[in-house]
Amino acid sequence: MHIIITGTRGIPNRHGGFERFAAEAARRWAAAGHRVEVYNPAGHPFRRRTWQGVTLLRKPFPHRLLGKAAVLVYDLLCFRDAYRRRPDVILNCGHGNSFFIRRKNPVPVVTLTDGLEWKRAGWHPLVRRFFRMTEKTAVKRSRAVVADHPEIARWLETRYGATPAVIAYGAGIPGDTSLPAGATPGSMLKEVLQQQEETGKKATEKISVHILPGKYFLTVARFVPENNLHMILEGYIRSGIPYPLLLTGDTDNPYGRKLLRRYDGRAGIIFTGALYDDRLLNILRHHARGYLHGHSAGGTNPALLEAMAAGCLIAAHDNPFNRYVLGEESRFFSSPEEVAALLNSWDTYIINKEQMIRQYQNRIKREYSWEKVTRQYEELFGRLIGEG
Repeated sequence: MHIIITGTRGIPNRHGGFERFAAEAARRWAAAGHRVEVYNPAGHPFRRRTWQGVTLLRKPFPHRLLGKAAVLVYDLLCFRDAYRRRPDVILNCGHGNSFFIRRKNPVPVVTLTDGLEWKRAGWHPLVRRFFRMTEKTAVKRSRAVVADHPEIARWLETRYGATPAVIAYGAGIPGDTSLPAGATPGSMLKEVLQQQEETGKKATEKISVHILPGKYFLTVARFVPENNLHMILEGYIRSGIPYPLLLTGDTDNPYGRKLLRRYDGRAGIIFTGALYDDRLLNILRHHARGYLHGHSAGGTNPALLEAMAAGCLIAAHDNPFNRYVLGEESRFFSSPEEVAALLNSWDTYIINKEQMIRQYQNRIKREYSWEKVTRQYEELFGRLIGEG
């Protein structure tokens, strides 16, 4: 089977959930003998033509010239090239580029819709309207639509009369999450950040080697309003707990810079910047006292699955999406006051940590393994090709 993936910022992952999904799915399909091609922006730091059996196709991403509009130019170029290559199927991540899907073209397009983009906080009303239009266009023009969560599927069914396939994101249980002899989470974090200086991520003196196992809280997220980092930070400050809070993610956007101006330098709050070392991220997750997850825009969030897989004790923003993934036994918050109360009562929650971790990891193995996810997509692709 010849599969082309569009709609991502390239692999290996240097950006977010779609890129993680594309990397994990593509390499598994390639290992299974499929011909897999993924588009990368011309400026992606990984410069080789192949990655783990996957062919990487480069297209211009003129962000310096066009700003945010560059993504539409990039997606248009990718779609034009993808149709020219005549694959068996195009898997498109997201629906913001759905106007480029050719309804009458014999190559089937499968669109992974992600969350409810038009509901994301911080979007200008015109941008929200745009995403409402592209969501509708994706449903009408795609040969099949995939929802990563039952709540998203229900919305698409109710709004458009669609019958989406429900296929979640995946995660894998990490291998070795033990600390090297003499190392602490803080010393490993500092070492990796120093190595990332060449990519613009400078180490900071605020990261102490005395960040110790079980003595810090962690949040890994994109710095966007719908991930409620402001709620987590306000709650942390109000709690007055003695443990530091590490926030990992790229702050180079308006919301991230706003949070830096307001909270950087406050006692206990440490912005690490973006981290791309998977082993370090899993070690930080595994050895954290607790993990705070603020995602609220819908869908199955990859960062939440990875926290579950790595053995975190999790408290999450209270919404149907997170409750479905975590189960009702977890703890939830919807305000800074509730975050503060949770942190101050964490001693009563951590008593059940081992039990919660077993539940989370069993759920990952049963419902969210990458092997299950990629097999479900293969079955969907096979049905579409057979129908064609």
